Amino acid sequence: MRCMQLKLTDKVKTTKISAVILARNEEHNIRYCLETVRWCDEIIVVDMESEDRTAAIALEYTSRIYSHAKVEAFDIAKKFAVEQASGDWVLLIDADEMAPKSLCMALKAIAEKNEVDIVEIPFRHYIMGDCVRYSGWGYTPLPRFFRSEKIIFTETIHGYMQKASDARVVRLESLEENSIAHFNYIDSAHFVEKLNRYTSVEAQHLFDRGINFSYYLLFKTLLREFYGRFFRGKGYRDGVRGFSLCLMMVFYRALSYIKLWEKHQFKDNPVSAQYERIKQDVLGGWQR
Repeated sequence: MRCMQLKLTDKVKTTKISAVILARNEEHNIRYCLETVRWCDEIIVVDMESEDRTAAIALEYTSRIYSHAKVEAFDIAKKFAVEQASGDWVLLIDADEMAPKSLCMALKAIAEKNEVDIVEIPFRHYIMGDCVRYSGWGYTPLPRFFRSEKIIFTETIHGYMQKASDARVVRLESLEENSIAHFNYIDSAHFVEKLNRYTSVEAQHLFDRGINFSYYLLFKTLLREFYGRFFRGKGYRDGVRGFSLCLMMVFYRALSYIKLWEKHQFKDNPVSAQYERIKQDVLGGWQR
């Protein structure tokens, strides 16, 4: 039997994993997130014009920090963020999320086996002070660990990542040890702050698809949203927190359609121009 020895110049191929993080004004969260991805071979942070210490904190963990213009919904900028990674695999994680050690070790083992292309990871969503288990949130699985060539990015909010048709996909079991901890909203004020940004993008997508505002479509959407979350999604089991979330999501849908109505109503005659004419008429009364 002949034994083979590796020469000193020979290289053993290893799987490289990149952690990719998109952040804006996350100085209170980003350190916790970065501590849970230090095991990755490289860390990429894309900063969205933060006005706090987000970038400075990130610099303690990586020199791979990129700037990106602020956009209404961060999801649609994740294509740029992933393109900066050089790893065979990408772990896409937000600054307000944390990956437990058990999950990370499982992902590393999956990458080394090379039997799948995309891993759908469940989430534990913390909203208004506790983990929400129903109301349409629960253990929502998302494709957050993947080979970059197997994910197609779009500019559609909440649908910005599409799987390649030939991708081998595995979904992790919905257990706490497999789940990313996501600290969504501190309180209702935080929810409303984010709601304004995301509903603007939702309205633009509806407008671009040629959808017109109607009372029928509005009320149908609102009833479906509440029924789907509170009754079918068992939001009542989350108590007052669940009821509040269901109502706020109904408002989310309502505001999206109100903004859609505004886009159609003022497309050719902006409110600012109308107000300017009214102001000139008022001044004209003083000059007569």
